[in-house]
Amino acid sequence: MLNQSTNITNLPNLKNKCFGGAYSIHDQELINARDIIISSWSSVSVPYEKIKQDYFSEYKEWVNTSQNLIGFDQFSNPCFTQGTTESFAQFYLRFKNRRLRLARGEYFYHQMMYKLRFTNQFAWLDEEPLKSGDVLLISAPFSETGNIPDKLDEWLEQCDNLGIPVMLDLAYINLGTKFEIDLSHPCIEYVVTSLSKYFPLELHRIGIRWQRTKHEDQIYVINEHDYNYINILSVWLGLNMMQKFSPFWLQKKYHQYQIDWCNKLNLEPSKSIIFGIDKQSQYPDYNRGTKTNRLCFSRIWDGRMTYSENDIVKTN
Repeated sequence: MLNQSTNITNLPNLKNKCFGGAYSIHDQELINARDIIISSWSSVSVPYEKIKQDYFSEYKEWVNTSQNLIGFDQFSNPCFTQGTTESFAQFYLRFKNRRLRLARGEYFYHQMMYKLRFTNQFAWLDEEPLKSGDVLLISAPFSETGNIPDKLDEWLEQCDNLGIPVMLDLAYINLGTKFEIDLSHPCIEYVVTSLSKYFPLELHRIGIRWQRTKHEDQIYVINEHDYNYINILSVWLGLNMMQKFSPFWLQKKYHQYQIDWCNKLNLEPSKSIIFGIDKQSQYPDYNRGTKTNRLCFSRIWDGRMTYSENDIVKTN
């Protein structure tokens, strides 16, 4: 079987390394709450449409409470999605005839897409200027660092001027607080995020997509009231987890853990709580194609992985 994370993207497969990947923290309090909510599903009598609409309103309020998303009110037409990935597929399908632009170190799914579908219609953002006819997908916070990309506003201004459609992937937005992003740029067509990094819900695929203007694709149609052809159990689970845990809960509990581990490994703390960033090329095993290396602490903290100094290769 083809190992797509290495052969298609040329990214290293770090799932078996203690600081590899990007995982939610399997905190026992979160797991217990999750399991209780799931067990209560059989007795739920709330209409499905109300559950969905409550999820939409709760999600936007939950994110707004902890972040500074300028112009967020310009986005409506929310849709439940299977994580963020379902939204990506529809975005690529809609703009398949444009040239894809990505930043190095981007989420592996996008690097797979460029290799599989945009081979002759692709350029890295650092290779040449943005041009009319391009399409841009960028994670903010950025996949490689968990921080807002330094050039995000510059790229968005260029996309405004050139008529380049943009999707912002906010998958990591809940891992930190007070992220500031200007969503008022008219080039931004979609904003997507999920609960899979904040809560141990990666197998439940609980995401959301907001559109600037209504575009009827498959995601929109299956979210319609007459269909609600979506995973209502996951909608219910996400709604109740947000109601039970504030968007500051993770930071309050794990901030000192992050500081301690960054000091231990000589890393810079990311604004996303689960990461430490190596800016000195000390840990080359964790390189994903940029000048920095990203280490994820989640599985160390929750006990799924055990740390040993022999698990990492460090260069002086």
